[in-house]
Amino acid sequence: MKKTKLLNALKVNGGKGISLFILMILLCLQSKPGICQEPPPDEGTGPRPFGMSGRLGLTSEAYTVNGIEGRRPPGMGQVNLTTNFNLLGLQSGINLLYNTDDNQLRQSMNQFHFHGTWRWLTLSAGTVSPRFSKYSISGVTVTGGLLEINPGWFSLSLTGGRSQRAVSFSDEPGFREPAFERWLYAGRMGFGKKGRTEFAITGLYAYDVIESIDETGDMLPSENLSLTPELRLSFLDGSLILESNVTVSAFTRDRQSEDIDLGDTEIPEFISDQYTPKRSSRIDYAGEISGQVSAGPIRLNGLYERIQPGFRSMGLGQIRSDQELYRFRSQVRMFRGRANLSATFSQGQNNLLETRISTMNRQQLGTNLMLRFSQSVNLMLSYMRLTNENSPVDPDHPAAGGLHQKQISQNFMLTPTFVIVSENISHTISLTGAYQVLDDESLMVNNGDRQPVGFTNYTAGTSYGISLPSGLSFNLSGNFLHNDAQQSTASGHSLNVSSGYAFFDKKLNLNLSFGWARNGIEFTRILDEEEEAGSLMQGYVRENYPNKNNGFLEGEYVVRQYSHQYTLNLSTTYRLPNGNPIRLNIRGLTSIPGQEDGREFNEWHAVLRYDHRF
Repeated sequence: MKKTKLLNALKVNGGKGISLFILMILLCLQSKPGICQEPPPDEGTGPRPFGMSGRLGLTSEAYTVNGIEGRRPPGMGQVNLTTNFNLLGLQSGINLLYNTDDNQLRQSMNQFHFHGTWRWLTLSAGTVSPRFSKYSISGVTVTGGLLEINPGWFSLSLTGGRSQRAVSFSDEPGFREPAFERWLYAGRMGFGKKGRTEFAITGLYAYDVIESIDETGDMLPSENLSLTPELRLSFLDGSLILESNVTVSAFTRDRQSEDIDLGDTEIPEFISDQYTPKRSSRIDYAGEISGQVSAGPIRLNGLYERIQPGFRSMGLGQIRSDQELYRFRSQVRMFRGRANLSATFSQGQNNLLETRISTMNRQQLGTNLMLRFSQSVNLMLSYMRLTNENSPVDPDHPAAGGLHQKQISQNFMLTPTFVIVSENISHTISLTGAYQVLDDESLMVNNGDRQPVGFTNYTAGTSYGISLPSGLSFNLSGNFLHNDAQQSTASGHSLNVSSGYAFFDKKLNLNLSFGWARNGIEFTRILDEEEEAGSLMQGYVRENYPNKNNGFLEGEYVVRQYSHQYTLNLSTTYRLPNGNPIRLNIRGLTSIPGQEDGREFNEWHAVLRYDHRF
């Protein structure tokens, strides 16, 4: 029955993607060199005036599930194409990504990118990802172009295009969130040598197109203008590096709000003609200064970062404003690299302008030690302490007791690894042990007004692997977890067995693994007079404590919930006569609950991929 569902899912897998995949497989299985095989190498050793290389990847996915809502589309096809050309010193290439799951209900998944490079000039068109500065433009894709000029002491980068397509409101299942069409233009000019001493300045202008969608709802069309000066100083051949990076951003929340009369201000006309401040506009900044010192086996670096409340840049994917951070890191290598000791300390807070009723302070302290006793024995030890404290600005505030929250988390980890090689047989043994504790030192807990929310967590894991000269490998691993909290106890066990073998002179590689896991939780519930234990606890294993009204009214009950998961993973790779690999991965998951009203489900996911290099 499960095989039938999987085959049916493969049949309905994204029409165009499947058809294209099957067509390319049939073509590439042919033996004609002109289609998918590399042509014979040229005779002679002289330079070639023209060269071409690349990779074509074709992927088809099938998915089926019963018992729960699907977590991915039932079928999908994807094409990845990367090509590189070389013509008399001119290097260029094309990157293509096409996915059949793309639709107009969200931002596009498909990409097309062309780039050409000649000496110190690079031109890109299509889908580009400019990264000019950390707080100005980084992490967004632009459908347009990118020009980069870098002759050595001078660099110039220019980009422009659409960074977001319009998405209207919809009730269809694939809809995520509405969006205006957004256009972005940015440039970066630098003087000096990248990676050494350099001064650069980045400018960005972005805006939402008001008329791009009909129903805006609560959305407002925005506009953004920012300027970012950057400075990097390198001394002693890179042993000492100092950097600063500050972005000043003028962000307009609503382009349709009333204009501000600039009057006799000294703002240059070329800026005021392009960007007109509105009643909803505000200016904020974000930046950091950092330093790094390298002296033989010792490396030290420090950083100070500040992001003003309300700071936004339309050239970033996401950023958390109202943050201040101090961070220090150190690393020491000892005994010719056999020991590596590192440490980290950071201190951060929000509420920089004291506009909130409470302030969150975060402090993190960590250290890590890696020891290599021999080629066969390695040991890693680590410790991490994290403190989160939310304190009221006014200690006399009526809700000061509830506003104060303080949790301290500590984590200890020990991981020894053993590698034993004897007579072409390799054994690998790995052990992991971790202890984590969360203490609640909030004011109400210390005063006895509420129960703490802390917990104690134990985890352990072990794995053993063996590789034989015949190509046979075997792995066995197990994991254990136990968590004690104030009102609940959770535990988990897992076991995984896998094996692999290479057939036909290693042309066919097969890996098969089976896994089992049991996860459970036990917690208490208190019933009031209007609740009945039978209806509330139906399907659960329950036990009543003595002297609790016969266990049915105003009682405290122990509720146990658990489930078993069984997994199957099949991975196989076959190298065709033309040298190209074709891969098949099948993953199956079955979850069986331990209570009557739990949700049992079966999930299967198959991926077929073909890669051709030329």
